[in-house]
Amino acid sequence: MSGRFVNRGNLRDVVIALSLGLALIHQASMLEIIASLVLLAFGCALHFISKGVLIRNLVLCREGVYAIVRHPYYLANYLIDTSFCLMSGSILLVGAYPFLFFWAYGPTMRKEERELLSRHPDEAIKASLDIPLVFPDADSVKAWPDIFAGFSLRRISSREMARITRFWAVEFLFMLLNDLKEEGLREFISPRDYDGVALAAAFLFLSLVSVVLVRFGALGRRAG
Repeated sequence: MSGRFVNRGNLRDVVIALSLGLALIHQASMLEIIASLVLLAFGCALHFISKGVLIRNLVLCREGVYAIVRHPYYLANYLIDTSFCLMSGSILLVGAYPFLFFWAYGPTMRKEERELLSRHPDEAIKASLDIPLVFPDADSVKAWPDIFAGFSLRRISSREMARITRFWAVEFLFMLLNDLKEEGLREFISPRDYDGVALAAAFLFLSLVSVVLVRFGALGRRAG
C-alpha cells in the first residue's frame, strides 16, 4: 500500500498540495469558504470525539460516535480534506476527492475490518450488519444524541490536539492566500488591511501552538 502514489499516509499532504496549487489559479467564493469552515469544524469535532471514545484493540467500540459509523475517525478525515478541497476553488478537485479517499483508505479499512473480525468475531459481524462503514444512514444517525457515550478526555493526547491545531492553521493559510489574491499585494500589506494581518497572525500562532504541542507530547513520552 505504501508504494502507491496516493495512500492513507500521504493523502492529506497530496490534497493540501493540490489545493494550494489550484488556489493560485482559482478564487474560492464566499459560499465555498463558509462551507469549508463548517466542514472543518464538524470534522475536527468528530476527530476529537472519536479519539476520546476509542479503546484500541481491547474492545470493539459500538457506543457513542461508533454507533453511528464504524470508522468515524475516517469520516472526520473525509470532512477535513473536503474542506481543504473547497478552499482550492476548484469544483473538479472537490468532485475527485471521494475517489481519492476510497482509493487511499479502502485497503486500510478492509485490513482493520479483518483484524476486528479475528479479535471480536461475534461483535464485528453484528456491527457490520447494524452500523454503516464510513457514512451514516437514516437509521444510524438516530444515535447522535448519545454521541459522547464512553468519551474520556484522558484518551486525548497532546499530539491529537496538535493535529487539530494544524488543520486550522492550514485553513487560515488558505484564507490568507485567498485574501492576498483578492486584494493584491499592495493593498494586502497596507496597515489598514486588518483582515490580512489577523489571518497572518492566526496562521503563525496556530502553527507555533501545534509545534509546541508536538514537542510537549514528545517530552512527555520520554519522561514516561
